[in-house]
Amino acid sequence: MLLAGAFAIVLFIGLLIGDWMYYTRLTSDAGRYGYGIGQVQDRFPALTLPKLLRAFDANGFLSLPHGVARVFPEVNRMVIRPTHRLFSMRFRTAWPLKGSIELISDGEGLRLVCTKRVPWSSSILTFLWFGLVGFGTVGFLITYLLQGGLDSLGSVLLGVGVTGVGIIVVAFGLLTVTVAYRIENTRLMLVYTELKAIALEHERAV
Repeated sequence: MLLAGAFAIVLFIGLLIGDWMYYTRLTSDAGRYGYGIGQVQDRFPALTLPKLLRAFDANGFLSLPHGVARVFPEVNRMVIRPTHRLFSMRFRTAWPLKGSIELISDGEGLRLVCTKRVPWSSSILTFLWFGLVGFGTVGFLITYLLQGGLDSLGSVLLGVGVTGVGIIVVAFGLLTVTVAYRIENTRLMLVYTELKAIALEHERAV
């Protein structure tokens, strides 16, 4: 039993590491990997894909002040990712964001549709945690009431106290996720803004 538990823990950690490693890869297939949580798009009327490709090197990479971009012209796709400097104040949260950009050419120029993506492991563990705490609190409250939790003032206070702790834990979790999302979204949108500046510069090029 102990061996099975240890194996499960090692497997779980391995899946987490594998998910994050694949998520951070700058490849065509990994570009769309992750849970989409938002989308932004911009249109550049005078921009074409060949013009935009001039900004990238032979391997499709473009270094930006606060991140990196890689384009895959064969599938009309691009991926952008913020950089995280070690031992700096720009720490990495458990909910990193990257941008998966579809390059859509039409009669009105080039349209960039950027989908914000978070690792599957981060999103699944977050949903499981909120589900466990939320449903656990509700389940406790229902069971407590069915077992006579309102029979005395002391039992009522105990039920209110435990329920209040559950609500506080859920609220703190929501606050943590919200702050982390704002931090990571600010980083990603900074990189996206830098990419748009490059696109505008090449849009005016002949």
